[in-house]
Amino acid sequence: MCSIVGINGRNVKEQLLDMMSVLSHRGPDGQGIYSDNKIYLNNDIYDANSSDFMLGHNLLSIVGINELQPLVSNNLVLISNAELYNYEDLINQYNISDLKTGSDCEVILKIIEYNYEGNLKEAVLKSISLFDGDYAFCITDGDDYIVIRDDVGVKPLYYASGDDCFAFASEQKALKKIGLTNIRNLNPTYMIFNDDIVEIIKEKTHTDYFEDYETAKNTLKKVLKDAVSKRAHNLDKVALLFSAGVDSTLIAVLLKQLGVNVTLYTIGTENSQDLKFAKKIAKDIDLPLKTRIIDKDVVEESFCPTIKTIEDTNLMKIGVGMTIKLTSQLAREDNQKVILSGQGADELFAGYNRYKNKYNQPQELICELDHDLNNIYDVNLERDDKATMSNSVELRVPFLDKNVINTALKMPISYLLKSEEDNIRKHILRDVAYELGVPEEIAYRPKKAAQYGTGIDKIIRKKIIKKEPYCKILK
Repeated sequence: MCSIVGINGRNVKEQLLDMMSVLSHRGPDGQGIYSDNKIYLNNDIYDANSSDFMLGHNLLSIVGINELQPLVSNNLVLISNAELYNYEDLINQYNISDLKTGSDCEVILKIIEYNYEGNLKEAVLKSISLFDGDYAFCITDGDDYIVIRDDVGVKPLYYASGDDCFAFASEQKALKKIGLTNIRNLNPTYMIFNDDIVEIIKEKTHTDYFEDYETAKNTLKKVLKDAVSKRAHNLDKVALLFSAGVDSTLIAVLLKQLGVNVTLYTIGTENSQDLKFAKKIAKDIDLPLKTRIIDKDVVEESFCPTIKTIEDTNLMKIGVGMTIKLTSQLAREDNQKVILSGQGADELFAGYNRYKNKYNQPQELICELDHDLNNIYDVNLERDDKATMSNSVELRVPFLDKNVINTALKMPISYLLKSEEDNIRKHILRDVAYELGVPEEIAYRPKKAAQYGTGIDKIIRKKIIKKEPYCKILK
């Protein structure tokens, strides 16, 4: 993927260059700047005129050619950290024939231009309902500017203001670099409009439940197949974060059925559950698996770098973040640029153990599921994106496809949980996985969180945080 940064202030060139430099790991393939109605690319960015409003972009090239940003069409300028899965459909539907690049991000610009009649805000709000993908972008018409992210928050976006400026960036560290401290992540139901935070959509909620289990299963099968297919489209190869649980194994099976060149990646301590199951299941489903055995030394060496990467000192987030960071590092060694994960399945299908405690309070459970989905950007997605992008690998999450989400929001509790003692949970997803080809022992294997399955959490809690340098920095 990429990184985007922007700043509104007074003669902000040096601050913008500092922000871009800090985020260079997110886009090693090129750079671009917008300033004073001009575009500067690669080495020319240092010759850019300083102005009061500037945008910057670091490129990680995945799809297309000549993709350097900012992108320009008439008076509209766009910088985007995006993967638009329906860009080919939009090109055909709107007869877009004047594309200058092969980038899906240019389609975002063209659709907004199609809806633009002098009011940027109206054009953006009309356009985002057409986009099927994961994105964070800024667009300006020279008078106004808007910063927005997809309605789940798959791609991270932060903002902050100081005495003389307002800035946004793909990671907090870019804002900290220029001395801003009151940093907030942008709630996906809001957008930034000329330095103001404006609500644009309502949060997601359960509604219109399925009345027939078979109909629900068949619908879920279709949208899951489509979601995985979209995220592997036009890729020569793809990586998969593989724990050998039902979520990642289902993705693996679907990728294989689609004929995608996929490699599974797993890390763990020598006798960890994830490594044990990953080796067995990879053999059972006949897919290549790359593994790395980690120990106390690796975990300790990775502890502070992980905190720096995920920009958080929450112990649970460190454990998961380290797992993803080290696994995506393994994928990057194979020159992988895209890695898929099963993130989101637990929030959608009641996978966490705590959900069963509210089985007898179904309305409270529905509210908790809705809350967790609407806050997954803050709890999980931003951490995961930063962990993979620290290795310049783009994360894609099929379970958070908009059609999968809309299907999951129609599931009655009885399709997900069976009782207060239900240690399996996610029943409809497990049934779907089994029917689609996931081995039975995995389809109905109880969940174990990533940091526990790899053995990382045990090392951190028993060996690392008791040491003086580390215990002081944890929340």
